[in-house]
Amino acid sequence: MPRTGWISHGVMLQDVESVADHTFSTSTLAMLLADLECEEGRRVDVERVLRMALLHDLAEALTFDISKTYLEYLGKNGEAIKRKVEQAAWNHMVKSLRRKSLRMKYARLQCEFDAEETVESQIVHAADKLDILFQAVEYHRKGYPRQILSDLWKSTNRSLSRSKLPSVKNLRKIAVRLWASR
Repeated sequence: MPRTGWISHGVMLQDVESVADHTFSTSTLAMLLADLECEEGRRVDVERVLRMALLHDLAEALTFDISKTYLEYLGKNGEAIKRKVEQAAWNHMVKSLRRKSLRMKYARLQCEFDAEETVESQIVHAADKLDILFQAVEYHRKGYPRQILSDLWKSTNRSLSRSKLPSVKNLRKIAVRLWASR
């Protein structure tokens, strides 16, 4: 399943990362961020971070990647519609699990991710955004012009600049340096 946000920004389909590629990158970045935070003495449940990262876009296996650009077509209720559709897809996927304990466990993780209140969920959200920055750098290296990537870069970078996590600040600086060096 291709990441449609990149398509709407002018990246050709054959070059677009898949949702699976993104999930892997996000999970890897989340693991790194969690480990870096642990090394700084912060208490982080790395297993919960990894579980959330692996599950964070699971609904997109049924809904496809509904990008911010496409949300504009849905009007002022676009975000609410997206959440409702993804929640329905999520519920459909987990209801097939026979063990209620697993359904509940995964639902709690999804709720925790959505709330973005715990350090673990903040790490996964940051990893999700960092992947966008690093992917934009990669597309630019492949020859895509900055102007088609810059609005997504700016909004994502701005969002990440509010993070209080030292590991996120450091990786964001690396992404910014890479972006500026091309």
